[in-house]
Amino acid sequence: MDCIIPGHSIRPFCAAIGCLSRIGKEIYIDFDPIEGCSIRSLNDSKSVFGSFHFEPTFFSRCSSAPTSMKRPQTKSSRRKRKINDASTNNNDDERWTVRIAIKAMAAVIRQRKEVLNLHITTIGDHLAFEFQIQKLGGSIVRVTHKVGYSSAAGVAAVTSTDNASELIIQPNILSTMLEPLKRSVEIAILVNETHRLVSSVSFAHDDLPDEATSSLNRSQLNASLKTETSVSYDDLVDVNYVGHADENENENVAPPEDLKEQVVLVFTLKELKAFLQYCSQAVVDQELQVSMQFFWGGKPIVAKTEGEQFSGELVMATLDHKLLGNVKTSATAATNGPPAT
Repeated sequence: MDCIIPGHSIRPFCAAIGCLSRIGKEIYIDFDPIEGCSIRSLNDSKSVFGSFHFEPTFFSRCSSAPTSMKRPQTKSSRRKRKINDASTNNNDDERWTVRIAIKAMAAVIRQRKEVLNLHITTIGDHLAFEFQIQKLGGSIVRVTHKVGYSSAAGVAAVTSTDNASELIIQPNILSTMLEPLKRSVEIAILVNETHRLVSSVSFAHDDLPDEATSSLNRSQLNASLKTETSVSYDDLVDVNYVGHADENENENVAPPEDLKEQVVLVFTLKELKAFLQYCSQAVVDQELQVSMQFFWGGKPIVAKTEGEQFSGELVMATLDHKLLGNVKTSATAATNGPPAT
């Protein structure tokens, strides 16, 4: 790998690594000089997956590592190389996937000013990140961080969003809605088509219906703090709500009975907050719109964003709707009038 990121593009690249650091303990770098560079991460429970892809045009240089900078070969490896097919070797040299501990990338994530470019190269079994910083007077300071890596098979999330519902929203609107819930590990988002509202509420697994729960425990649950927030459809960029299951849907994955009215999605909050922060700060003086695609509880939520020559995706597992019972928020429960039109 031999890539140069120009100064104006360093922010979205390093911010992507920072976002992925909130998801997993390792980062996967998948590089191909023709297709570009993808960086990905998966959390320990395999319930959240994050990915960012940077096109070759995102870089001012995007090529394989020069021969002089590749890992030196032993005599035995040279013998083996003679046996292998030459075309196979070329493919291996062009495309590769490595795994790096996210803690090792902390110095790379740190924001810097007056950076001319970031040069990323492979040196043996290390990946070198060289920042060229121009100071007053024209002098250039080079700061290089080298991190070890290991070969990996890579990770990917396989999920379809065909015929899914979609919310397109500015990240600051969603961040403001979720800010009062920042201490919650998990939240429930309710998209109510009847009242044209998107609501969020702090969620705990004690909230799940349980017929065996004693009256004392129920009173304790009722006394606990519950925070709710909501925004109208009018505050979103666009809404496309699909209130029915696809005809080709697996019969074993039945939708909730009230799908025409609302959908309830329960998931962890930390990773979505990191993704929204990326969308708000990756590009100077510009917010990247967020597309959130979903079906119903038990199927993944897919959040996407696109910038100039790069894109990001966050896939989050949700709690099965069969476990939720009848979840409502005060915003919808207190609405006794006719549905909004």
